[in-house]
Amino acid sequence: MRRTPLLSLALVATLLLSACSEAKIKKVEPTAADSTGTNQNGGDTDEETNPPATFKIGDSVIFDDLIITVNSLSGHTGGDYEKPEEGKVFIVVDATIENTAEDTANVSTLLMMKLADAEGYYYNPTIATFVEGQLDGQIPSGRKKRGQVAFQVPKDAAGFEFIFETPLSSSGQAIWSTQ
Repeated sequence: MRRTPLLSLALVATLLLSACSEAKIKKVEPTAADSTGTNQNGGDTDEETNPPATFKIGDSVIFDDLIITVNSLSGHTGGDYEKPEEGKVFIVVDATIENTAEDTANVSTLLMMKLADAEGYYYNPTIATFVEGQLDGQIPSGRKKRGQVAFQVPKDAAGFEFIFETPLSSSGQAIWSTQ
């Protein structure tokens, strides 16, 4: 009787550990119609290389089976019901996420997204009704989802980086910098 719970625990642990793999992250390169098909080093753009540490706002990045584009990052004063705390402002990230996998993708802003500033402080998403569209939820195969996520930060914070990561990836992050 005691073997069944231990066997179940071992199976769950194996499944969780097998899900913990390093994310495949690289910048989406222009298509043949957009460029000559070679990178600056003269190599083929289909060749997978180590991604740069950060990307620019507007760059599309392949993160496992998702293509993520950070369209903009801007300040916001809040809505009728949400005002930032004294000495703080809202930073709103507008992003598009496309699911290229065969299965539905689940996205959680609270688990997968954060904002960092130049001083090394990290900020979690703030629940806000003034944002347009929600990134949270399921994205069916072959579909895109565009929405915004808000962060509350000190007024004097600067040099922001938007960070996307998955809780089951061992070390993968995609980072977009405003600098």
